Amino acid sequence: MFSSMRAWGQGDRGNAWAFENINFDGRFAALNVENGSSSWWSYFGSAFNDVVSSSLIIARAPNDIVIPLGQQVGSAFTSMFDAQTAGTRLSRVGGPRVYGTFFPDYDPSRVFMTIDQNLTVSVPAWPDYSANVRYDTEFYLAGAKLHGYARWSHVWVEGGIFSKSVFNAIAPGLHGAKSSLTSAIESQLAMFSSRNFSDVYLLPGPPPDMSQFGFFAKYDDDVCLALVPA
Repeated sequence: MFSSMRAWGQGDRGNAWAFENINFDGRFAALNVENGSSSWWSYFGSAFNDVVSSSLIIARAPNDIVIPLGQQVGSAFTSMFDAQTAGTRLSRVGGPRVYGTFFPDYDPSRVFMTIDQNLTVSVPAWPDYSANVRYDTEFYLAGAKLHGYARWSHVWVEGGIFSKSVFNAIAPGLHGAKSSLTSAIESQLAMFSSRNFSDVYLLPGPPPDMSQFGFFAKYDDDVCLALVPA
């Protein structure tokens, strides 16, 4: 844990994030650093003092294109999910959270855009069960073209007498939806089909304003796709 941070740009611009929780989540303090410059927090402030548990540094290309994903992806996912679950026992609780998942234990070499949706499952003659589904999407380049792939899905159901039966009823369909989600993402990425890229990466939170030295935000406020034209 620490109370201050400083970063220097030597050859590349970049960003540094200090997160309050392990695994790059929770609130964060961020620094924006241009090539040849330095930015710092001499003190995070009393609300963020001595709470940092993980940090992330990303060196960025000078000409990357930064696209916030949360609103667009969340809206598209909501429409698709509601259409596919209409008339079933499964329903959404609010909208999805869209955020970055960086180097998770179950796939430590990869970075994902995660769609995290809380659910309700109706059970005949019994109170509804709470549930959750998360989808991890990887963005990658193939032949300089941009692609997206829903690589992981995670399903959770709250504990209770019917937990196992509820899980068995909803998990296959939710896991199986990865293929539909991949198709939907690829369809959205078709807008870039005429462009070639040399790199792609994700930035946590909202788009960094490089005219400012830094900012505070939360990991699930957004996630940004950064594309480097070839």
